[in-house]
Amino acid sequence: MDRPQLTTLLDAASKGDANASAAVYERAYDELKRIARGTLRRHSAGLTLNPSTLVHEAYLKLAGDAARELNGSQHFYSLLARAMRQVVLDLARAQGTVKHGEGMQRTELTERTPAQAPQLDELLGIDQALTQLQAVDADLAELVELHFFGGLSFVDIAALRNVNERTVRRHWNSARAFLLDQLPQG
Repeated sequence: MDRPQLTTLLDAASKGDANASAAVYERAYDELKRIARGTLRRHSAGLTLNPSTLVHEAYLKLAGDAARELNGSQHFYSLLARAMRQVVLDLARAQGTVKHGEGMQRTELTERTPAQAPQLDELLGIDQALTQLQAVDADLAELVELHFFGGLSFVDIAALRNVNERTVRRHWNSARAFLLDQLPQG
């Protein structure tokens, strides 16, 4: 999706244009599904969630706060990455309860073995470390959300932030070092 066009639609939607609000979702939907597929591939941990549902749930979280103003496409994708993170963590927590089969392994009959996804305790540890990073450097925390939970590439993030890819990679290395320092060693 053309990001300047998305920014224009977001501006119109913030001024109460209902057609622009619908157009934002419609125009960004394919990109959001691509991001959701990547997010679920990396962080699903056996969750029963598909990309369409993740996009819908994240968008509902975002749209539910009617008072929130969206300041351009970077803010839009940042908030959606954060909402996807919350949806995945909420579902992981809910499925980690005894009522929902805590400790049981979900399996599917397929011809290939899925890649090892992080388990609930790993996701919660990452979330806690990310919250600590947020308190220290909000920009680095947003970068982690965009890349790790939002599935955006460094090239995409560089375009959103109007910086070069090397700058994004340098910031990623700083954020990653902080997070690794905060995560329990085991």
